[in-house]
Amino acid sequence: MLVTPIDLLFVAAGLAVTVLALRRRWGIPPPEPAPAATVAEVILTGIALAATAVGPNILVVALTPGMPGMHLLGPWLLVPAITLLLAVWLVAFGLGQVRLTNRIWTGIWVGAASTAALDTIRLTGFSLGLMPGNLPRMFGVLLLDQMALGPSPLSDFVGSLYHYWVGASFGLTYTLLLGRTRWWGVVIWALLIELGMMTTPPMVVAMGTGFFGLKWGYGILITSVPAHIACGVAAGLLLERYTRHKGSIVGIIAGAFALVGRERAVTRKAY
Repeated sequence: MLVTPIDLLFVAAGLAVTVLALRRRWGIPPPEPAPAATVAEVILTGIALAATAVGPNILVVALTPGMPGMHLLGPWLLVPAITLLLAVWLVAFGLGQVRLTNRIWTGIWVGAASTAALDTIRLTGFSLGLMPGNLPRMFGVLLLDQMALGPSPLSDFVGSLYHYWVGASFGLTYTLLLGRTRWWGVVIWALLIELGMMTTPPMVVAMGTGFFGLKWGYGILITSVPAHIACGVAAGLLLERYTRHKGSIVGIIAGAFALVGRERAVTRKAY
């Protein structure tokens, strides 16, 4: 079977969330005033970024010759990273870090939901023979270490969960680094992700398609590029509406340490 019911279930859920979220907030609300940056926010953001990076990169590591497989990296790195990210959100919530809590939650759900826009095109291209394999199916058998047995409904579900978590990770990375931007900024981000995908082991080595998929002809490019553009547009429209504050991580770091400098100056004057 080229496209599984689990594929369709995830796509339907993601598209439904995307459409309902846009209907709920079709107009773009003005950004909220940014709260004062703190060193705690900077530290928590750094931890969140590190935890977020684990999801996409365990695949790159696992498919590099000589490195541990995903069946080891999943339980030993991915699950702890997701747990750590949840802990960061809880700590930020407890500290009243409204900007960070909004960015974590919004980045995750928008990134996951907008992956369905990508999959709508990806699965169409796969069904037409333009793509050499159904990546989430491969992810599932790698995570459950059942390459010899082949895919099963459970591995398909696990693979799709991982696939959509990778989408969530890219959405979260964007919000943590750049905050609220115009929608087209996310399209640029999606194209950078596309460039990375086309030049790293999951596509080049595991799928055997070479750089930019050119060993397979032009089918991968003409499927994957529009798929990532569609994902970027969907994510951009949602992030522009649901990310509450403008300001990049650079500005937050500068603001936090400027505040520390002012507090020290006040302390010195007091003595």
